[in-house]
Amino acid sequence: MGLTASPARSIQYRNKTMKNTLVVVTDLGCFKAFRLENHHPNRAPHLELVEEFNNADAHDKLVDKVTDQSGRFPRNAGTVNATGTMSDGERHNIELESRKRLVRQLAQRFNALARGPEVERCFLAASREINHQFLEELEPQVRAKIEKSIPADLTKLERVEILRHF
Repeated sequence: MGLTASPARSIQYRNKTMKNTLVVVTDLGCFKAFRLENHHPNRAPHLELVEEFNNADAHDKLVDKVTDQSGRFPRNAGTVNATGTMSDGERHNIELESRKRLVRQLAQRFNALARGPEVERCFLAASREINHQFLEELEPQVRAKIEKSIPADLTKLERVEILRHF
């Protein structure tokens, strides 16, 4: 008759608020995955770090990855002209391929964390430049768990600030 709730009602309330939620913020160089902790009705929700990954390759410049001379050929059918100009050889989109590979690696990390049944829903913030490609690289069952996706780079924000976006 007092203010105490019946045990059945209390369990039902907890199940609604205790959904296992994964919060991921990422850009090309940084990936952070958090578990949303919201178990206590008298305590504000907070984020617990599950995994953090910093990819040094994302910050490397193309000039650091390839040499100046390999693959360079004379411009005039095999003879070097008076000025000695050389062509760059075949044009490859090395930067684009590198970016695709990095996004694929980030998506694989996300898939590994979110694929299991213990994660019921996900919140994602991926920088605008990779958001679309990142979502396409995710497995369909993982993509289906994403309840909110924000095309923004939140990797440098504090946990409280990240939580405010969701």
